[in-house]
Amino acid sequence: MTEILKKYLVAQWWVPILFFGISIILFVSGAILPNTDFGFYSLVFFGIVLLISSIWQLFKGKIVIGFFQLSILTVPFLFLGFMACLFAGMMNKPDGELALDRIEPLIKVKTDLTIPTDFEVLENLIEHTEGAFDSDYSIGLTIEYKESDEKNIVEQILKSAELESDKGSWKKYDSGYNFEHKYNEINRAEPFYFKVDTLNNKMELNLSHL
Repeated sequence: MTEILKKYLVAQWWVPILFFGISIILFVSGAILPNTDFGFYSLVFFGIVLLISSIWQLFKGKIVIGFFQLSILTVPFLFLGFMACLFAGMMNKPDGELALDRIEPLIKVKTDLTIPTDFEVLENLIEHTEGAFDSDYSIGLTIEYKESDEKNIVEQILKSAELESDKGSWKKYDSGYNFEHKYNEINRAEPFYFKVDTLNNKMELNLSHL
């Protein structure tokens, strides 16, 4: 038994590396017994085998081979550790607010509506999508404008309703206007809902960044 271990862990030092590489592929792809922990346990087992082989190589004076095996063993686990930290960071992203100087440009870009500069923010929240690996988030924004600004706002909406726009169109409803965006390439990535409530002098924006 000792001679077999010596042969495959020391003399043929590439064998543990080969099996460790295969175990990585099995772990990532789940090709064998996909709904079990077979891939994970095989990765751990052959990782331990490779660790023993590298230590054995170092004791036998084969420093280069030993450190080479250790480097191969270390890199995948460092990568998995990095991914785990990244995932944990995504899960714990703090919510925030949309900067005040970005509110007017954002509404202008999305709807071509120029809102008054003197408004009160009633709701302003950016929520990051829990568990997302990229920068998915949603914006919930409600602002209140002055009664004296309503005439200018409505005039812009009515004028815009007469024109063709690749961004969307305004629709009248009981208490104001809804902006219905077109489903173009930009809006598919950032679908949004925007309305102007002329009875309560409020504007509401809900946007999702996918």
